[in-house]
Amino acid sequence: MDEEPSTSCGIKRRIPSELQDNINAIATKYSREAAISAALNDNQKRWLVIGICLHTILSPALRKWVESILTIFQNDLINNYNIDTQMYSNQLRSDPQNGVFLNYETVNNNKTKYGKNYPKYDYTIKNAVELSKLYLQTNMAHYTGFDDTCDISHLLCLILEIARFDPVIKADADNVRKNVRNPWAHCDFTEWDASKYSSSFQLLKKLVHDLKLNLNEETLIIEEMEKWEINGECFLSGTTYGFELFHEVRQQTHVLAVYATLVATEADGNFIKIRDKIEKFENIFNKIAQLDKELKKGFSEIDKRLLAQDNTLKTHSTHIGK
Repeated sequence: MDEEPSTSCGIKRRIPSELQDNINAIATKYSREAAISAALNDNQKRWLVIGICLHTILSPALRKWVESILTIFQNDLINNYNIDTQMYSNQLRSDPQNGVFLNYETVNNNKTKYGKNYPKYDYTIKNAVELSKLYLQTNMAHYTGFDDTCDISHLLCLILEIARFDPVIKADADNVRKNVRNPWAHCDFTEWDASKYSSSFQLLKKLVHDLKLNLNEETLIIEEMEKWEINGECFLSGTTYGFELFHEVRQQTHVLAVYATLVATEADGNFIKIRDKIEKFENIFNKIAQLDKELKKGFSEIDKRLLAQDNTLKTHSTHIGK
């Protein structure tokens, strides 16, 4: 039989029934683990963790890597084809290596300024960002730099379209696009079982490995992915440790929500859908965070009342001793 709690003076202390009722009520009302489990099923949590890895770990790494490759490529094109000074009628019309058509509507705001009046276009390519846009459809090339406006779909498409990128990395990028990014963008949660979750991480890590970054950089990226892969499983478990991860998941969900809002347009049905789903998740997490705040406040009040009771018992004990 459990002993009743005691004060530091050794006097047995019984928790008043009113306080015990309060404790039970708070524990029932503000069960954090139950709140998460009721709000999101395991497939939805897996989908969310994969989204965080795609957009907060893989995308920044790819932006940096793609920009470095395209900067070298641009310098080669300047030396061989003068693309930084070219004008209408003598512009480079296709990729010298694979013959892919170069779309000048996408660069220098040409389509917005001049519509289909091609002789008026500005054909000069002065940086790697503008060079990259030549390989995309006009409706895809709205990013302003290799930053948050350039998302994972842009980056994978560039790797696939531009001959300068290694065939092994192209194959990796195609696998990530077909088997991770596109299914994620379709928001079909039924796909995201444990097997899909595991295979997705394998594909993401293979792509990072094949980029052949310096060892320190690769290690940091892989470790961050594995942290989310493992922590994601803990988050799925509904354990106390899983809830300790909640605030980091909540923070990254907010980052993902801001990103989705940034890139979502009326012409991009997938990202509108993604934005709406993530906003719902963010609202759920905010409500759970509020529950946690109220839970802590409730138990803080109980602690104060128990402390006051202890002080009363100590005073009473002192008087008896005298």
